[in-house]
Amino acid sequence: MNLILLIVTFSFLSAMISIIYNKKFLLSILIALELILLNLIILNIISSLNLNYNINFSFSLFLLTLSAIEASVGISILALISRNFNTNSIKSINLLKN
Repeated sequence: MNLILLIVTFSFLSAMISIIYNKKFLLSILIALELILLNLIILNIISSLNLNYNINFSFSLFLLTLSAIEASVGISILALISRNFNTNSIKSINLLKN
């Protein structure tokens, strides 16, 4: 159990570092956000197994649904930006403000 928590903690920290250092492309930010949400789901399932709370399983399903929605919205925005501006960098999002 401690090994799983160590792996989840390491992947969470690597996702946070990835968001901090790879702010150039939208796809890398979306992948890091998905990794953070999946780690949250895994931690929620582990805590519900340890504490015998069945309500947390439904909360895990809710989080999984939200992560799927976030991924689909993010990829659709990425597709629109890359189709209209022929690039997928974050700097092109600043063009959308005008």
